[in-house]
Amino acid sequence: MQFVVFLALMSMSWFVGAFMLEFLNKTILGYSSEAFSKLTEIPAHLSLRFKLVELLAMLIMLFMPAALFAYLAYPKPAEYLRADTTIKPFHLMLGVAIMLLAIPFSSLLENLNGKLPFVEGNERYTMLAKVMLSGNTWSDLMLNILAICIVPAIVEELFFRGCLQSILLKWMSKTPYTALFITAILFSAFHAQLSAFIPRVFLGLLLGLCFYFSGSIWVSIIMHVVNNLLTVVMVFLFNNGKINVDVSAPQMVNIWLGLASGVVTIGLVYFFYAKKIPYRHIEVEQIDDELKFL
Repeated sequence: MQFVVFLALMSMSWFVGAFMLEFLNKTILGYSSEAFSKLTEIPAHLSLRFKLVELLAMLIMLFMPAALFAYLAYPKPAEYLRADTTIKPFHLMLGVAIMLLAIPFSSLLENLNGKLPFVEGNERYTMLAKVMLSGNTWSDLMLNILAICIVPAIVEELFFRGCLQSILLKWMSKTPYTALFITAILFSAFHAQLSAFIPRVFLGLLLGLCFYFSGSIWVSIIMHVVNNLLTVVMVFLFNNGKINVDVSAPQMVNIWLGLASGVVTIGLVYFFYAKKIPYRHIEVEQIDDELKFL
């Protein structure tokens, strides 16, 4: 029943979001959604406006259903989302180390993903990503950190780990890792980038595991921020000619380096498991009453 209510709230938010996106595209970008989707290149002067539209759309389509569900389901929404839990510094450091050390293995997975026969390059996704990462001034960098690192990390973690994963864990209490894997698949599918589907499932699984082991949404949020921040900063340095590697493009990784990264990452995840806090299911108290209203 929790899952049904969450899907209902998500559908409502996405329905509202579709109308809001049309309105935002027309008023802020000057294009209808259909006309904007046909652009092969976004003019440079629209990059700032595009980032603003993306931020607002994410708040409507992901943050709104997560916040509404947490509010309807439990008297203390922050407690339900595990946002009021004190972070253990050891868990935080371990989670960040896992995210950083997993990068070569994730890149190796992306290389292998790109070789699958049914996978083709998504030129539009690449174009939109370049617009989001564009800019070579310090103000551009600060905006990119907000629009790509901080807000998406908070919103996506609250939606996928704080709500969806928690619901599936309650539903599949006897097979919790199945719930984590399903959440990771849906997390990757949401990004609609087939060329990076497998590595994003892997990263989503790492985020889910560290949230599950630590009991704090802030651990997965900060891991998410760090992962995105590394890309944003390196692209900023590339745009300013400080480095000659464009990390926004697929990177070829030495297979042995990638495999070593995978082994170390798995080892750290197991170590996190050994130091985990027992996961506590939060009993939803209000959902039946609110369901009558919905």
